[in-house]
Amino acid sequence: MTETAAERYRELAELATAAGKQMRKHERETAKDLGEQVAAGNQRKEESEQTRDELVAELKGIWKSAMQVVWDERWLRSDGVPAPDRSAPDATPMESRVAAHEAYDALRAAIAKPRLPLPRRRK
Repeated sequence: MTETAAERYRELAELATAAGKQMRKHERETAKDLGEQVAAGNQRKEESEQTRDELVAELKGIWKSAMQVVWDERWLRSDGVPAPDRSAPDATPMESRVAAHEAYDALRAAIAKPRLPLPRRRK
């Protein structure tokens, strides 16, 4: 077991080389995985932005339809689409769509209800 310093140096150099190769391989795999995760995140972000844009366009259409329904109600004034309510609970796009359509249907039903007749003045 008498090793010379040169043999021990060669042995340590081989171990260091093997460890370096293994570390580079691991780093390449990690970089590849992270690149895939970033690409997937970017794809989800783009899909979310598209969904948001579609939802905003749909809600603006519902708002426009609602304003047409209440056009004859002169007491009701609106300056346009209201700002988002940040205190509202979180909802999925589908839940938001359903809620907006239900509110629109409730508005139409309320407007369509017969009103109490006001007594007419007699001349």
